[in-house]
Amino acid sequence: MRKIWPWLLVLGGVLTGLILTLQVVRSADAGMRVQFLNEARLMQRSLDWTAVQALRGEANDATREEYARLKQQLEALRSVSPQYRFVYLLGWHDKGEVRFLVDSEPADSSDFSPSGMAYGEATEQLIALFSGNRRPMTEGPLRDSWGVWVSALVPHVDPQTGQTIAVLGLDIDASQWRRTLLHAAMLPLGATLVFVLASSLLFYMRARTRREHARLMASEGRLYEQAYHDSLTGLPNQRLLADRMTQALSHAHRMGSRTAILFLDLDRFKNVNDSLGHAMGDALLCEVAGRLRALVREDDTVARLGGDEFVILLPEISDDDDARHVAEKIIAELAKPIAVGDQSVSVGVSVGIALYPDDALDAEGWLACADRAMYAAKDGGRNTFQFADPLQNARARERLSTETGLRQGLVRGEFELFYQPVFSLAHGALAGVEALVRWRHPEWGWVEPARFIPVAEDSGLIVPLGDWILAEACRAARRWHQQGAPAVPVMVNVSALQLRRPGFEERLGAVLQETELPPALLELELTESAIMQETLAGSALLHRLAEEGVGLAIDDFGTGYSSLAYLRKLDATRLKIDRSFVADMVEDAEARAIVASMVGMARALGLKVTAEGVESAAQVEVLRDLGCDDVQGYYFAPPLAEAALLPRLADWQNGFSPASAPDRTA
Repeated sequence: MRKIWPWLLVLGGVLTGLILTLQVVRSADAGMRVQFLNEARLMQRSLDWTAVQALRGEANDATREEYARLKQQLEALRSVSPQYRFVYLLGWHDKGEVRFLVDSEPADSSDFSPSGMAYGEATEQLIALFSGNRRPMTEGPLRDSWGVWVSALVPHVDPQTGQTIAVLGLDIDASQWRRTLLHAAMLPLGATLVFVLASSLLFYMRARTRREHARLMASEGRLYEQAYHDSLTGLPNQRLLADRMTQALSHAHRMGSRTAILFLDLDRFKNVNDSLGHAMGDALLCEVAGRLRALVREDDTVARLGGDEFVILLPEISDDDDARHVAEKIIAELAKPIAVGDQSVSVGVSVGIALYPDDALDAEGWLACADRAMYAAKDGGRNTFQFADPLQNARARERLSTETGLRQGLVRGEFELFYQPVFSLAHGALAGVEALVRWRHPEWGWVEPARFIPVAEDSGLIVPLGDWILAEACRAARRWHQQGAPAVPVMVNVSALQLRRPGFEERLGAVLQETELPPALLELELTESAIMQETLAGSALLHRLAEEGVGLAIDDFGTGYSSLAYLRKLDATRLKIDRSFVADMVEDAEARAIVASMVGMARALGLKVTAEGVESAAQVEVLRDLGCDDVQGYYFAPPLAEAALLPRLADWQNGFSPASAPDRTA
């Protein structure tokens, strides 16, 4: 579009100039015709029309005295201006034709028209002057036997009879007429031409300026590339890295966020360089640079400091594990063989990780921390990563150990389900049973859920673990009902990652079909934060599950940042108040007010309310006063293995008595 609009502007100017020229020519033509007709009218008034009436349009009119007098007058009128070519009188003959009465031309001229000669080239407009239209007019340019002319025709009407006696004709050479019009058109045409030339010159200069600007920008870009980018790999160099590190630190300080850098050093690069040559070494570095760029986000920076040292800047991370994840991906990627020419080489990488604000507050100290951590990784056996903070390394090792144990535990079947009952406050009857996963490690013993659940979420292992929990809970519920236990829902926690993975609805349907468990006896619990993550993807899925009869509960309510407008659209049936609010509400009026508002909101949304973590009779009384529906916690029963749960289900079917509540420490 930018290239077309200048030409559209020129075309518009040319069209405007042509239209203006046409208007000027038309105006000049109209003015000339008015002036020409006025001159003919003056000639018509100066003639002896008494003598004209004596002529009959016959050849013998030339012998009359009136003819000679009129011819002399016409010759005098023609001599008034050199532009006048013919002056003549035309009359209407009884035979129905236009004839010459008097012609100003000399009798010996080849253009002379004698008296009584028929004017066979008379136009309809001329003939009309003798019959209908008797208004003076101009004709032409028209071609006849004498040439091309513009004619002024003025009729003389007898005032008594209203008949046209004769018509005075005055002719001007059409070429002279056209020259006059062309002269009138010269000014607008000249202006249009000047506009076109000026526009062309302007656009030429503009295009030349743009080309020069583009050349200068390209030159500046090349200089910038040379100054701020590595000439071999095209990555940012140390100067640009320092600038971006400063910006990242400033942003992190202003926003109170975290950021990280990873210092990389290839482990066996010197061997490749020495054995295959520098050209192969350079090719290897370019391939490594490409792989590193592909592993990070668009906002991250991959820089080359020189030799085989690289730095990756992660300007925004949510927690320390983000940096660890990137380091693990880099180590795994660079452990793969790299094709260099016709050779396939393998190199490892040692990675040092430094975090802001934990390790340093300025760019120089930050980079130095990452450098020291990288050397610690080399000392630790290479092809690994180390945090600058030893405590971070311990946490990273513990997390890696937990993740490895999770993978093995899923294969070896080390997980068990415990079940905690939920009771109705109104009549004490059993309202449901929540399935809770427990991990018995062969060496570590019982592993706290707070230790392995976040690792499972972060590593993606929560999907196979969650699928196992869902299937096992449904199978257990079906067994209880077959043994005569009360038909109450089994409540199963579902992660956001499970919902995001394709096929969740199909897997759930297969489990229900396999176990023959009615959908109404299954209630899925999703945390408030998980529901908000699934605002777009999960709402349609949750709606379909609700239509199939599966219950939906909002777990740990109050710990996230729910949109009430969104919660109103959910097909949830239950809201579970987080234990942190229940624990303080007896002594803390503010916590009690928060719980009361949650209960009121749930009532407005048509949801049942369950309070988690109930541990005392005082809490039960407060919840009853606030209108809470159901309760769950150690005051009633701890999570129980299936073998311990089954004998109690029948007792709880008729209601729960606080006096029979197990001890908190049991």
